[in-house]
Amino acid sequence: MDDITTSEDSNVAKQPLVIDASSGEFLLEIAKWGKFLSIMGFVASGLLILIALFFIFGSKALSTSMQGVPASMGAALGYIYLILGAIYYFPSKHLYDFSFYGKQALLINDQESLTYALSKLKSVFKFWGITTIVIMAIYALILIVAIVGFMATSH
Repeated sequence: MDDITTSEDSNVAKQPLVIDASSGEFLLEIAKWGKFLSIMGFVASGLLILIALFFIFGSKALSTSMQGVPASMGAALGYIYLILGAIYYFPSKHLYDFSFYGKQALLINDQESLTYALSKLKSVFKFWGITTIVIMAIYALILIVAIVGFMATSH
């Protein structure tokens, strides 16, 4: 997809991109909101990991207080939360890097920092795009299993 270029695309790439004052202000505001959202992502990731540890280490106590619930179920849920917390850290880190280096690029007029910041923003969008595709595939699989299960029980 990246290898496909049109004559219009190649002309745009040869011209230098100018970031004027209003574009710079927009990018600074994007960086501020990106920093806020990345910090919220770090907090969410931390909470997921704390909940995971609670389930992993507290699953035995939880299973004794709730009859019929095996301790392994709580531990399994804990490991799922641990994995989700670890995975959620990475887009937050990329968004934080975008915010930091994007602001730095605009304040000291550094092209390398801007390029690095935009590469981190690309990584954020790529992560969420792939995550969306995976979730949609899981939904489709659940739908197929439900339809097959419904058809099997209706006969």
